[in-house]
Amino acid sequence: MLVIKNKENNIKYVNFGIEILRMVLCFWVLSFHSLEKDKINYPCFYISKTKFYHVPCFSFISFYFSYNIFSERNIIKFKRRIERLLIPYIIWPLIIFFINIIFQNRNTITLYHLKIQFICGRQFMVPLWYLFSMIILTIVFFIISNIFQNHFLLVFQLLGIISYISQYSGYYNLLNEYKNNVKKPILDTLSILPLASIGLFFASTKLIKFFQANKKVSIFFSYLFIYFLFKYDIFIDLGGYDGIINIFSSLFFFVGFYLLPLENTYSFLKIIIKQVTSYTNGIYCLQSKMISFIRTKFHLYGTIKSCIIIYLFSYFFSFVGIKIFGKTKLKYLFI
Repeated sequence: MLVIKNKENNIKYVNFGIEILRMVLCFWVLSFHSLEKDKINYPCFYISKTKFYHVPCFSFISFYFSYNIFSERNIIKFKRRIERLLIPYIIWPLIIFFINIIFQNRNTITLYHLKIQFICGRQFMVPLWYLFSMIILTIVFFIISNIFQNHFLLVFQLLGIISYISQYSGYYNLLNEYKNNVKKPILDTLSILPLASIGLFFASTKLIKFFQANKKVSIFFSYLFIYFLFKYDIFIDLGGYDGIINIFSSLFFFVGFYLLPLENTYSFLKIIIKQVTSYTNGIYCLQSKMISFIRTKFHLYGTIKSCIIIYLFSYFFSFVGIKIFGKTKLKYLFI
């Protein structure tokens, strides 16, 4: 749950629009991974078009709300963010590793696989590459913000531009001679670096206040852009997540949901929204194993129905996990 602090009156509040967006993005990630390419049909076709939109938007949101960590060079907030990322990154692979040993009774996941998972962020739990990249970028950005205290944003933007140019100029091909275990973590991190830097830049400006002052117009054009994004093939797949269209899509998704007039929503609706959107992290981390489970046990795949079932199973496990570990730091496995 993302809690926003208003500096003027020191009041904390939840932006329910962003919470809903995070839930939608999580469902898109899960759905795209679970849909088999040879079985994509309507409405699966439209979900397949989110392939390069969900992770960039997640990255944009994550670093937008992390701006104060770097601007204030707040070591306490920095440690808290690393902790929230590191706990699921380490604990989930360990859980799956021991489940495999105890219940499956076969050597499909070895200590070698576990080591590669920890080092590279992807092996038998591929979605955790995102947490790996978030950890690396958070550490690098925090170091930079302490070295270049008055110009750290400029350095962030330069790094984003260099990453963008490197990918689409072909310089990334220099990594082809290395194994995937070396290449993929680097490429993954570099591909979302521009979105992270743009999110921080957007948070440092007063643009959101401008959009709030022109709420109706901003919402209209945001959803008009989103409509064209899904209606027409305006995206050209040139490589990764840092294409220029992803920067615009992340911005318009963010603005469109951030400005949703939900602040006066009935209390019971707010409770429902909080409950439904609280377990995004757990659902994201569990998705790959849940996809395998649903396919194996129920033979469901390639449909929206299977995606919804996978989401509900992941939600249920996260809900139970919070009930058990909600008062410990293991809660970060699920929220």
